[in-house]
Amino acid sequence: MRKKITSLVLALFFTVGLSGVSLAAKCKGEVVKNEGGELVIKLKDECKAKAGDSVKIKVKSAAKVEGC
Repeated sequence: MRKKITSLVLALFFTVGLSGVSLAAKCKGEVVKNEGGELVIKLKDECKAKAGDSVKIKVKSAAKVEGC
């Protein structure tokens, strides 16, 4: 009985975790301005994010090549 309840609870946590990831919008763009803690980003395509939404930004820097 305890094993069944534990497996059910774990399955529910896994399902809820995946649904949160699927709700996230993926937007790509380029930073145009950085003034006093405010970023202005020009988007490459349409994005579902609206003004006032909280976002998490991952910075992807260009690869640096060193050579002779």
